[in-house]
Amino acid sequence: MEESNEDSVDNSISVTRHKIIFVGDAGVGKTSIINRIVDNPFNESYEMSIGVDFMSKNLRYHGQNIKLQIWDSAGQEKYKGLIPSYVRNSSIVFVVYDISSKNSFNNVPSWISFIKSIENTKIILCGNKIDLTTREVQKNEGEKFAQKEGIPFFEVSAKTNDNIKLMFYTAIVDLPTFAEGAINKENLIKELQEENGVENVQEGTNVNKKQPEPQDTIVVNGKPQTVQKKKNKKCGC
Repeated sequence: MEESNEDSVDNSISVTRHKIIFVGDAGVGKTSIINRIVDNPFNESYEMSIGVDFMSKNLRYHGQNIKLQIWDSAGQEKYKGLIPSYVRNSSIVFVVYDISSKNSFNNVPSWISFIKSIENTKIILCGNKIDLTTREVQKNEGEKFAQKEGIPFFEVSAKTNDNIKLMFYTAIVDLPTFAEGAINKENLIKELQEENGVENVQEGTNVNKKQPEPQDTIVVNGKPQTVQKKKNKKCGC
């Protein structure tokens, strides 16, 4: 939904940026999923996210350097007011729930309505923690709801890393950057995995109060726009 080719690496390689955000109730594992996406290890010591954090993942595709800004929003109600400014101009929003928490699944319709009231963007439904033996939400419940909403659905485990990369690459292949290869999405997903291998690229910020967003030049509907950029801080997730 957004792209920018105005930056370069070593003044020669085109850079394209996309903004991705994860939302959902507190404790569903959004931070752990993002850590897996950027090839960080799973951390058993859980610390609740405060405000909004972000990490970066760089991908290579046909000579392009693609920078994905992956935003991690806190699920507590008191931080919900921060989320709209990050959802605006986003390319993808992942709505995450915990398969062992019926309440987190029951809140999914509210999260989706909230996102739709802010931005017409691609939404992915994600059920996390399939490594757990106790379920409160069956897979067919997630599938049925996603089908009703007309959105993609995945079940994953941040702890065991099951389905994380499959979900991530399947989600991003619909971005305009990959339009030329999107005819055969399975081959495109394999190509991205083969070209990028294992990465360990991340940036961290922590937002406790309303502060300016990271500054970046993006293109929305063919028009350049600018968003604010935060100073880097260590992510407390």
